[in-house]
Amino acid sequence: IDEVQEHVAVCLQNLSVNANNKIRIVQVGGLPALIELLRSRNKKVQAQGVVALRNLSVNADNKVYIVDEGALPPLIALLRSPDKQIQTQALGVLRNLSISPANKVRVVNEGGIPALVNILRGSVPELLEGALITLRNVTVEPESDIHLFQDGAVAPLVQHMMSTDHAIRKAALGCVRNLSANARSKAHVLRENGLQPLMAFLACNDEELQENAAVVFRNLSVNAENDDKLVWEGGLPALVSLLGSVNETIVEHVAGAVRNLSCGVANRPKIAEGDGVRLIVTLLTSTNDRVLEHAAATLRNISASAAIADKIALEGG
Repeated sequence: IDEVQEHVAVCLQNLSVNANNKIRIVQVGGLPALIELLRSRNKKVQAQGVVALRNLSVNADNKVYIVDEGALPPLIALLRSPDKQIQTQALGVLRNLSISPANKVRVVNEGGIPALVNILRGSVPELLEGALITLRNVTVEPESDIHLFQDGAVAPLVQHMMSTDHAIRKAALGCVRNLSANARSKAHVLRENGLQPLMAFLACNDEELQENAAVVFRNLSVNAENDDKLVWEGGLPALVSLLGSVNETIVEHVAGAVRNLSCGVANRPKIAEGDGVRLIVTLLTSTNDRVLEHAAATLRNISASAAIADKIALEGG
């Protein structure tokens, strides 16, 4: 039986390379047999079956069909395979499947997060990047954060935001951005010492990373209890300096965060330090309505102090 399965697996793997065959294999009902190969005890059969499935999962329609046919449990099981090649291919399939909106919550509900978090505790760059991107894809689901806490994902995510590998840093930040949008998640990011790498992202030269970090700051700053860490542990100078960015999207997110932080009376003198007032006043000339709104609200808040009000007047605000 193993020999027959191996021949079938090789044929399917070869056929699945062709774009037309990716559709045809599914249309003729080949998915159940292919998914069954993933459950084989024969490593060669597993390897060839998962490569074939990865080829099929590139097709947009197939992403949903593959999950509908029950591929997630065996795929998730293969994430724990001792064979790195099989593990890598299974992760590649999951990464492809997680792009589909319909599959995101299903990956979470089928227990995909614990297996992905387990990979985060390792040190294989190729596996780390794939696991982080898959997590980033599925963590847009509101309920995914509960699983991430329970499975201890936040600490390794923070660790990987400090990786020397750019792709890993970027993917980890994407996960944290998604987490920070959930009210239950915000405090956990700061408790796991996520502020320092986030500050480093604000100060880097990569606008995509700056934007994602600015979104995290904006989300965290909604909660007054996070102010102490964000402001008093040094996050404000890097944030305020980005008000002068030429990237309007970054400025909008940063201005929103500064506005939130300006609600705290103790934060206002720090916002007004250095070029803070000048940069905020400059935003009043923005053509972006959201930026204008944030700047006006911030100036209103910090002008409650007579000394800061004088500084605003001197800057032409």
